Amino acid sequence: MTAAIIGLVALAAISLGLRTTALFFSTAVDPFVRLVVSMVAGALIVGVILEVCESYRVFDLGMGLLLSLSPVGVFDLAKWWFRRRRPPGHRR
Repeated sequence: MTAAIIGLVALAAISLGLRTTALFFSTAVDPFVRLVVSMVAGALIVGVILEVCESYRVFDLGMGLLLSLSPVGVFDLAKWWFRRRRPPGHRR
């Protein structure tokens, strides 16, 4: 059960990271570099969210919000997977 929770929170972190880095990086950036930076940024965002929720003693609320975001992480990873094969600078 713990592994499933960690996996779902990781998907939420990747989703938040990919959506955040999309604002700052152009399509010319290597997709794997963007994914790594997204994972780090997402982990920081999730860590801050959980710390703030813990300080307000609503940790379960924070976990619920992140777990509800995790299905979007699957979509964002699939979108990243298909877009990584495009040539740099290509837009649709």
